[in-house]
Amino acid sequence: MILACLSLRRPYMAVSLWLWSGLFVPSYWVYSFAKPISYNTAFALITFLTYLFSRRKPVILMDGVVVFTCLFWILTGLTTYNTIIIPELVWLEWEKFSKVFLMFMMIALIIRQRHEFEMLLWGLIMSVGFMGAIEGLKFIASMGGHKIQGPTGHLLTDNNHFATALCMIIPLIVYQLKSVEEKWIRAGLVGVLGLCILAILGTYSRGGFLALAIIGCYFWIKSKRKALTLLAVGVVACLSVLILPQQWYDRMETIETAATNDTSFINRVNSWKVHTLMAMDRPFLGGGFKAAYFPTVWERLSVDVDKVNFIETPPPGEQSRAAHSIYFQVLGDHGFVGLALFLLIILLSFLKMRWVIVTLSQPPWNEQYRWQVDLARMMQVSLLAFCVAGAALSLAYLELFWALAAAMAGLSMQVKVMVLRDYSRRNTAEVQGYSSRA
Repeated sequence: MILACLSLRRPYMAVSLWLWSGLFVPSYWVYSFAKPISYNTAFALITFLTYLFSRRKPVILMDGVVVFTCLFWILTGLTTYNTIIIPELVWLEWEKFSKVFLMFMMIALIIRQRHEFEMLLWGLIMSVGFMGAIEGLKFIASMGGHKIQGPTGHLLTDNNHFATALCMIIPLIVYQLKSVEEKWIRAGLVGVLGLCILAILGTYSRGGFLALAIIGCYFWIKSKRKALTLLAVGVVACLSVLILPQQWYDRMETIETAATNDTSFINRVNSWKVHTLMAMDRPFLGGGFKAAYFPTVWERLSVDVDKVNFIETPPPGEQSRAAHSIYFQVLGDHGFVGLALFLLIILLSFLKMRWVIVTLSQPPWNEQYRWQVDLARMMQVSLLAFCVAGAALSLAYLELFWALAAAMAGLSMQVKVMVLRDYSRRNTAEVQGYSSRA
């Protein structure tokens, strides 16, 4: 309530609470008169109003991530208008994504300063991170018997989706550990970090496990205290051995044989083929949101599945399925143009963070700007986790990903402004020097 009141004059607080309420789903945790309140809508309205009447708006520069995201949103409108299934169903999905797009734009427009980025990260940690910690505690209390999943009725309800979100949060928690000085907050973050790792394992998600392994390898390679990192990994591993049941190990062992013996993986490949056929049939517009879910569309496309036999599989059957891949999901929904824009957003976000790291690691920039380098690196790792785990999940429109891309765009614009101002000061000093000598 205090933060909600403060957000009336601080746009960055309002947009952080908007993101928090979208991922945390407050109505899932409250009762009585508080349950039907649309907290997400309330914080969205506060964000728009505070930004509209704010006197000090951040400098806005041309940014490729923002431009391509706008083009992608426009394309989704065109694909929805030209959908091959019932328009009313597809427009509902477009409305959901439009809300995510509006949040993306507000984050990119508002977030610039260090305390603003950290407030946004706290919104993520106190939503996804908090839920991960709660589920991790339940998993420990049940000695591995608790079924871990996200809040009911949410995109993160699925255990695989929840594991992906937790993997994306881990690098951001690590960044906050570096930036926070209070010992009790650091201790709490360490606890949340450990519980989130345990929660990822407890989801039984193979994609989540692979993303977690990649994150672990990154921190091991980059760590200057490899012995301490190894000790932390050992503690988590020992706790996992004590809690994780035999079914978990049996599940992870199927990663090696998934391509031949795993029905779940074979169904995924068949779905990828159907979504590819959708794009080949309509290369510029695709079928629209969730078009392949429609039984008649699935049946019509599955007949020609042998045309894209990049992995040999049995016939797909009549049961329609989700895309099970962020890449094939966008390909089927919005065609090859949509996939190209989506991949460009991911690639540009990663490259812009690389530019931030390289630029601020050189003179004249000093330790004062170290936080931007650390934040850029951790957001890169978070994006990598999304790309790896999302390769087998239908999460292309996840709020967390688009919020991360918007934060990357905001950080890139902030550093560009810093560089341009420094360049301008140097030129002015040189001109004055020449004038004095003359």
